[in-house]
Amino acid sequence: MRSILIVGGNGFVGSTIARALSTSFEVTCTHQGPYTPIKGVKFIRLSNLSDKNICKTVVNKVEPEIVIYCAGSNDLLSAEQNVQRTQQVQSTGVTNIFATSDTFKAKFIYLSSDFVFSGVDGNYSEASTAIPAFQLGKAKLGAENFLRSRSTNYVIVRCAPLLGRGTLEHPSFVDNLREAALRKKKLKFQSKVMHNPVHISALVSTILQIIGQDLRNKILHVGGLSKISMADLARAVAVQLKLDPATVELSDSASNALPSDYSLNFSETLNLVETKPLVIEASLEQLF
Repeated sequence: MRSILIVGGNGFVGSTIARALSTSFEVTCTHQGPYTPIKGVKFIRLSNLSDKNICKTVVNKVEPEIVIYCAGSNDLLSAEQNVQRTQQVQSTGVTNIFATSDTFKAKFIYLSSDFVFSGVDGNYSEASTAIPAFQLGKAKLGAENFLRSRSTNYVIVRCAPLLGRGTLEHPSFVDNLREAALRKKKLKFQSKVMHNPVHISALVSTILQIIGQDLRNKILHVGGLSKISMADLARAVAVQLKLDPATVELSDSASNALPSDYSLNFSETLNLVETKPLVIEASLEQLF
């Protein structure tokens, strides 16, 4: 079977992809601390993405034909508070993993974010100019630009917020909301920042087709058909899971923030991969 290395494979996104690929590929996931075992998936410790020698050792052990890079948190506030860490994971880490994986002529699939855009206009296409306003987007765009300039076999997948269930060590947005409701704890979400979220199955389908069709040197967008604020999304998730919608509060910053729209247009992506675009209600139904 073809060998796949998932960097960040113990997180919500990475572990979901690993489970989906494990029946058809030899999947190895990196982890830094404790991890949740997955049937048919190997785990290998990668303690420091900013250490080139450590990254080289890990890649040489796996000898991957495909690398899927989804390391690091997509939490905007965390990225702003930990700028150096964000740069190390998203930029230095990509550079170090690529340096060795390229010697195996591995395909490099990099999971990016809608935060590479400014949020001024919304409905950003795959060809829209990326001008990030926040550290997360700047670090992601740095990794994108590196791959576009150095790799001859890459695919960049920009994702809207993804819905699904995570792991014990790395819970998803949905898991955190459910845990807060059960503990009768309130969580704050922004009400003026718009995205077009989608269930993570749309991303898994896209990755399977990237591999199956051997797509190269493309930028793809994965998102849903419904544009919604994170506060309204959290309320909708709470209702779907039969939780108390009062768990959701508006963040203080949202009351003064200018409206922003990070929604992704994925028309060009649909010409390359076959996916069924989902409205938010259909994505929420898949949470069960």
